[in-house]
Amino acid sequence: MHRLLSLSAVVVFLFASLTIDAQQPPAGGRGGRGAAPPAQAVADSAAADRGEQLLVRECGFCHGANARGGSGGPDLLRATVVLNDENGKELGEFLKIGRPDKGMPKFDLSQAQVADLAAFLHARIETAVNRGAYRILDILTGDAKAGEAYFNGAGRCRSCHSTTGDLKGIGSKYDPVALQGRIIMPARGRGGRGGPTEPGRGAITVTVTPASGPPVTGLLVRLTDFDVTLRDAAGQIRSWLRDGDVPNVVVSDPLKAHLDMVTRWTDQDMHNMTAYLATVK
Repeated sequence: MHRLLSLSAVVVFLFASLTIDAQQPPAGGRGGRGAAPPAQAVADSAAADRGEQLLVRECGFCHGANARGGSGGPDLLRATVVLNDENGKELGEFLKIGRPDKGMPKFDLSQAQVADLAAFLHARIETAVNRGAYRILDILTGDAKAGEAYFNGAGRCRSCHSTTGDLKGIGSKYDPVALQGRIIMPARGRGGRGGPTEPGRGAITVTVTPASGPPVTGLLVRLTDFDVTLRDAAGQIRSWLRDGDVPNVVVSDPLKAHLDMVTRWTDQDMHNMTAYLATVK
């Protein structure tokens, strides 16, 4: 069945790709219901600090100093074994065996060391989940020259955009955080029921050619294997039942290139592009 990609899902994918850090919640103090006792909070914080040092020393080369992935290892905050871990039990069993087939050796860590490592990883996951505590730091960490080369080369951005045309002054129009979001997924016009009759930038249009009669083009409202609905230039909602390739349906999505790029962006590409476009004043 044909399905339109949910913009909200892309927004979630896109902001998960931002370089962020989190403010630490205040330790101890008189919390409300469910607040951890001060002594426990201090102990957990100390364990997480020790776990961070252990990770940097033993795992940082592959998984990065912040556990978000490195030169050869994946993001540990998304690893199933870490997400399913309870107090280091599953993590400890995994580390005893390792993944030799993937180039990961086994680690001979004490139970206390595993507990510290688990405390750090779970603390990082908790801050990632608690989006209200996010504090976005300086994301202009990329190489503007590399971003320019990517824009004009491998990224193929130049085939649709121009820094002296539609992107002129974009570095002054948006702050770096909003700019990076716009790079990955620009705003899309809406064509659903009650939406505008004229296609906005990025709106999906569709052309339906019935078995008899002229083709009809309009803003896409609904498309499944069984029917297609659009809003024509006069604002009228029109629908057709579908039987295989009848009527013929051609969808035009001006943001398809951006959607296709979502799975190919690397963090470095995004940071380089952000750094470059931030200079386009």
